[in-house]
Amino acid sequence: GAKLGPAMLFFGCRHPDQDFLYADELKAFEADGITELHTAFSRAQAPKTYVQNLVAAESERVWSLIENGAIIYVCGDGGKMEPDVKAALVAIYRERKSADAAAALRWIDDLGTKNRYVLDVWAGG
Repeated sequence: GAKLGPAMLFFGCRHPDQDFLYADELKAFEADGITELHTAFSRAQAPKTYVQNLVAAESERVWSLIENGAIIYVCGDGGKMEPDVKAALVAIYRERKSADAAAALRWIDDLGTKNRYVLDVWAGG
């Protein structure tokens, strides 16, 4: 098959023993070097951990991939999770580029226009 570039997968759900869909497969992908797997479980650990927290914690690596042409796919709750992940990415951009909020929002919108920030989300609450 085709050689893939580096990938990071941030997976979040409430309970790992109830909601961690395809856990075995995702862990195998990580073991095989296909992706780095970062998991956030908001109800199973204290403090609550969310995907956006992990994105922020991995900001250096995330930024490096973005700078090298990464495509960002955000799938899940469009009411809460996606806006928070977007805010984490905007914060990374602002920090790395010393940019104001307006410039950072233009940047993330531009990524969307170029199909580098792709959403598959549902309206949720």
